[in-house]
Amino acid sequence: MVGMRPLQPVLAVFAIVAACGGSSGGPSGDDVIDVDAGVIEDPIPDDAIYLDPATGSATAPGTAEAPWPGLADSIAAGLIATVPDGKTLVLRDGNHGNAVFEGTHATAVIIRAAPGASPKLGRLEIRKGSGWHLRGLTISPSFSAMPYTSVIVSLGEAGTSTDLVLEQSAVFDTADTTTWTAAEWMAAHSGILMGRNGTGLTVRTTHVYNVRFGISITSFDSTVEGNLVANFSGDGIRVTRDGDKVIDNVIKNVYVSAADGDDNHDDAIQCFLFNVGTGTVRDVTLRGNVVVNRENAAQPLTNQLQGIGFFDGPLVNFVVEDNVVFVDHYHGVSLYDAQGSRIVNNLTYTRWGGAAHPWVMLGQKLGMAAGNVVHDNVAHSFDFAADATVDAANNTIVTPAAAEARLAAQVTAIEATWGATLRDGTHRLAP
Repeated sequence: MVGMRPLQPVLAVFAIVAACGGSSGGPSGDDVIDVDAGVIEDPIPDDAIYLDPATGSATAPGTAEAPWPGLADSIAAGLIATVPDGKTLVLRDGNHGNAVFEGTHATAVIIRAAPGASPKLGRLEIRKGSGWHLRGLTISPSFSAMPYTSVIVSLGEAGTSTDLVLEQSAVFDTADTTTWTAAEWMAAHSGILMGRNGTGLTVRTTHVYNVRFGISITSFDSTVEGNLVANFSGDGIRVTRDGDKVIDNVIKNVYVSAADGDDNHDDAIQCFLFNVGTGTVRDVTLRGNVVVNRENAAQPLTNQLQGIGFFDGPLVNFVVEDNVVFVDHYHGVSLYDAQGSRIVNNLTYTRWGGAAHPWVMLGQKLGMAAGNVVHDNVAHSFDFAADATVDAANNTIVTPAAAEARLAAQVTAIEATWGATLRDGTHRLAP
């Protein structure tokens, strides 16, 4: 598959200049490996299709010299429906409209930014299908010709879907929120929906910011990894289905409280049953995530933030490990009605004072907590009373120095795997 691979720390920065193709293909760009941005740009295949909203035409062959129009116009012209398996579509700079499409491919179609380009979309919706990998896009309703109220990116909500991937992109309501009121924060668009009819969907190394809710996973066996979710007024990441993985994400800067008129209890990462009150949620993994209530002491419209808040189970065979949670709420890591789950090597801490010091906790609403392992966690306090059979060992009280060192180490580890900045140049935490 032609695609983007996560950057590993052993790689060095270099470029490979690829030879140009024939007249039917465009010139190949440099194969750039950028450690700082965590990006590997594979060479553009000789038979790639080019899309250009400024110069393209629906009657053109799609070569570098005679590109198709922008993505939305190419969809409207029926061109995207003709793309064969494994093809690469290269999007040049400009506004590619609101892209809504579907289709099934045995070998993934790559839709990617041209080298050095930042193609824009007003909205992205892959209604159903499989084998679509998108990267290097900037997606915001601020680029939409028509206003809308729905989520900015929707993957696999309308029908059976698998192998839909969004990576190395930016998703936001509007770029500048310095004058936003509480009402504007509460009315903001939400970022990404991984839809209820999906299995095996992925959102990776994407910057989601200035939104109501960040990333909502309602698909099965799906992965959210290496992302930055920043500046939100609801929940950072929501998990609702079996087999989901939330790994190496940074979630920071919650806005708007109940005093501002918002009755949502904000969580950095929340889990609940998709069909509330029915069945279980199973085999979810949370590993290596960083949560910071707020970076800037001068941030307006602040709110308390629950860290990892999994209140609606039963939760079966969960793995919650290596997460670092800085919040000013009691719920640092809380799993309710957990069964056979592992809570290992997490740290919770507050640097904001006040009465609420985050704990690691096993709770219950249904009286069903049983058989959990809770080892090697560091927190202000611990409460495992809900599980009479808990295996708890080596859980210790946090100190300020240990907490700050652990936060720095975890961010460094994330950067080593996924890059020091996102594709748009943003640092996961302020350096």
